[in-house]
Amino acid sequence: MIIKEKANLRGTARDAAGPGWTSLRLLVRSDGMGFSMTETEVLPGAVLKLEYKHHVEACYCIGGRGTVVEVATGARHEITPGTLYAPNAHDRHEVHVPEDGDVLRLVCVFSPALEGTEVHGPDGSYRAAEG
Repeated sequence: MIIKEKANLRGTARDAAGPGWTSLRLLVRSDGMGFSMTETEVLPGAVLKLEYKHHVEACYCIGGRGTVVEVATGARHEITPGTLYAPNAHDRHEVHVPEDGDVLRLVCVFSPALEGTEVHGPDGSYRAAEG
């Protein structure tokens, strides 16, 4: 049984951040589940340009609002609490949060599992899993 308390993960190696976002890594590769789970916050005014070349992800919104843009088509999807989005084909996408909005809060699942300390590279991806 794995039990993690958010308060105990703050300020540890599982508490990752980059420009416009923070991500608390609740489950990581070393937990042995085969996937990782994060609680991610995208800050007001942020535009994240992402392309997970080595992972697939699913994100479920639990707070705030934002827009996900599919780069290839320009399709825009409003994200509000209760909405899931999953760029399941390594889709290039952007996450936009309005400057005057609240923090966009997401629970995200990644496969393969993240190590836990990753931050986005210049191309918007996380590095490939080792081993």
